[in-house]
Parts: sequence; C-alpha cells; structure tokens
Amino acid sequence: MTIQTDIMEDGAASTAPLPALTSRIDDIVAARDASLAKVQEAAATLERAYALSKDAAAFAKQAQCGRKYWGLDRTGSKHYSVLFPDGFDPARSVETFRRQLDASVWTYLYEETGIRDMMDATAARDFDRSLREDVPEVTVANLHATFETLLGSADMIFARGLAVAFARLDSRFKSHDAFKLGSRMIIDRAFCEYSGSFNRSWAEETIIDVERVFAKLDDQMPAGRGLIQEIDACRPGYGPQQSVTESTYFRIRGFKNGNAHLWFTRDDLVEKANRILADYYGEVIPDAAEKGEDDAAFRKCTNLPARDLQFYHTPKAAAEALVASLYVREDMRVLEPCGGEGHLVRPLLAKGCKVTTIEIHGDRIAKLRGLEGPDCAVIHGNFLNQPADPRFHAVVMNPPFYGTHWMDHVRHAFDFLAPNGQLVAILPASAQVAETKAHIQFRRWAEKVNGGGRWGMFSDLPAESFAEAGTNINTVIFTIRRRH
Repeated sequence: MTIQTDIMEDGAASTAPLPALTSRIDDIVAARDASLAKVQEAAATLERAYALSKDAAAFAKQAQCGRKYWGLDRTGSKHYSVLFPDGFDPARSVETFRRQLDASVWTYLYEETGIRDMMDATAARDFDRSLREDVPEVTVANLHATFETLLGSADMIFARGLAVAFARLDSRFKSHDAFKLGSRMIIDRAFCEYSGSFNRSWAEETIIDVERVFAKLDDQMPAGRGLIQEIDACRPGYGPQQSVTESTYFRIRGFKNGNAHLWFTRDDLVEKANRILADYYGEVIPDAAEKGEDDAAFRKCTNLPARDLQFYHTPKAAAEALVASLYVREDMRVLEPCGGEGHLVRPLLAKGCKVTTIEIHGDRIAKLRGLEGPDCAVIHGNFLNQPADPRFHAVVMNPPFYGTHWMDHVRHAFDFLAPNGQLVAILPASAQVAETKAHIQFRRWAEKVNGGGRWGMFSDLPAESFAEAGTNINTVIFTIRRRH
C-alpha cells in the first residue's frame, strides 16, 4: 500500500491519493478492534483465573498446616509461579496492549503511505517520540482525518524536510538569503579527527537525510543507511585518513581533519531542490541585502516607513518566547516601536510593564488605541523619524524583515535605551548567519555596544514560528544591552 510520489514539473514533491488506503482502513480497524476485544476478554478471564489461584493458595495453606516440603522447592518453577502473578492489573495490561498495537498501526501506515520518507530526521524522531506517550486511538475517523490532512500537505512536509536537511549541513541555510544549493557543501566534523571513524552523533543522520531528499526528487526509494555503509567501506582501518565515495547523487571526499566535502552530481535535482526551497520560504520577504548592498557598510541609512513593507504579525508562541527572554521588573518602561496590532504590547502589559508603542499604519493604530491607558501610550507615526529618547529600560520589537530594513529599526531603537537597558528583537535568521558586509558590520556593531561579547546574542526560534502569519522564514531572538 504505497502512495505514489511524483516530482512535478516545478520540482515539488507531490503525493497522489491512493483509493486503496481508504479501503484498507476499514480492514485494519476491524482487525485492530477484534484484537482489542479478544485481549479484553483474555484479561477478564485471567482476572477470574487469578482469583481462583488465590483461593487455591489459601486452601493449600490449610492443607499443609504450616509445613513445606524442602526436598525440591517447586514454588520457584515457572510452571508454578505463573499461577500466582504479582500485581496483575487487567485495565493497565489492556491499555498497555492497546498502546503497543495502535503505535504499530500508526507506524505501518506512516511508512506504507510514504509520509515517513517525506519527513526529515528531526520530524521522524518527534513522531516516534509521540508514540511513546499518549498514543492516539486507531479508529476509522482518526485515520481518515489524519491521513487526509497529511496527504494534502505532503508537499509542505517534503519541503520542510528538505529545508531542515540542508540547514543541518550549514547554518547559513537557515536563512532565506543563503538557502540556495550550489555544486558543493562542506560537512564539518563528519569524521573523528583522531580515529577517522564516521561521526555518528549527527553526521550519519545528516547524510541519510540529504540522500533521502535527492532520492525522492529522483522518484526513487531512499537508500537508508546504504550510503553510510559505502562511506565506511571507503575508510578502512584506524586513524585520520582521506577517502572518496561515489554514489548515485554525490561524490563525498573525506579529509584527515575530519571534514568532508560533498559534491552534487545531478544538476537537474539541485535545480528541483532550489525551486522547492524558493516556494517554501517564499519571495515575499527578501531576507537578504539588496543587489549591490554587499559592498555597503552597515549604517542607519533609510527612513522608509514600515507601511511600505510587508506586515507579519507576531504569533502568540513567538511573542511569549520574546517577552520571556526579557528581564522584567516593576514599573519597567518598555518601548515597542513596531506596534502592529498589539501582539507584543499585550503580553508586555500583562507582565506589568509601562509600554509606549509606535505604529504608522492607520488601521493598525485603530486596534492599538483600544489598549491605551495609564500603562500604555500609543504614538501614530514613522518610528524611524522619531527623535531618540533614551529613557526606556527595554525595547521589545519585531521589525519589518524586508531586505535589511530591520537593521535600521534595531539601530535606531538602541538609541532609546537608558544605561543598562536591554533590547530584544525577533529578526530573520540572516541576522546571525548571512555574510554580506552589511550583515557582518551589523554584528560587529552589536558586539561592540553589547560590551564586546556575542555569547547569548542569538537564539533560534522553532522552525515555521511565523507560519500562521504567512511566511516560513526562519527567525531568531536577538538580545543586546546598553552598557553605558
């Protein structure tokens, strides 16, 4: 019962619905229900049987009059002890059986429908972990609802798996700007620099993931650990060594320092992968320096109003994570310079902060006005035109991501901090990993004003944190403090 996976002309992985899945679900659930009914009957029978064995033991004590034959202690035999189990709980036993049965059915269907092959290693591990806890019941309704959703979103699942696989290879691939495959990638620490053996802590999983992606793009079955075994065979013995492994999709050269270089040998599949990544991350947010900006130094250079840039509200989980990263004290004065619809203002007010927020868009200002009060001031205007007012204990912001305009917002917001004030912001992942001159100089500026340290400056938000707002761009929490 394999669902056919095709690669469409635009490079997307598509899962065609298979009518056989629907017809098989009824048979699977019927067999599962029959099994559960039988084990419930067996548990009830065992409960009655064990009650009888307890009665038998009580009568035996009367018959023995306190004596016991020591010539051969048969009570230790499995044939004797099985009559007197310790702590038999029929309800718990049946539920344990049910969880094992249902977890096995879910695993079978995930694998047979091809959904498991669409998942990256992290998603597959999360799925396995979920089946160790509260296993959803296998019912016709549950199976239909789950697999209709999964089959309908197969393209997204595959695209997410592709993005995660290459982000594991190179941190720059977290960024929309850098998320474009070339002909070669470097795998750091693929091998132990002392023993020369494969680094199974993460490199093996990464290689398997990347091979899986290219196999699916080529409409072939993934090789699993097949490529890992080929690499091992090319590196015999103990100690640092060089090696070359040729496979269907890659040429992998290992070096004595433990690194490996991976060349893609199928340009057509690289092109398909890049098209999928472009669709997944979208082109609505050019998370990158604009053309020619690579030669420009980071600086405050524009007052382009946020109303002319795309607006993506801060999802609840991301807002909570950002506010949680802030050290909050009583009567804390906080500036939220990109007020939007109040998704950051509300949790700040709930923490007891005194908030000033700025917003240029008329419709969004109308929503913010509903939050005005003794602890919340709302200013209608372009934040980048506001004069610096260094009286705030903190700045909390989700600036426009477009191009590098977020740099202008962060740099200007820093001037509103009082001494020892803290700035926390949600930024695109490119802020941490992009290598244009503008990005590099932004990070140098941040390190300098932060007292010379970069430790703790960036922390990842979960992938797709902004999906509900309409973009899959990867994001980080950026934190600096004004030291004087």
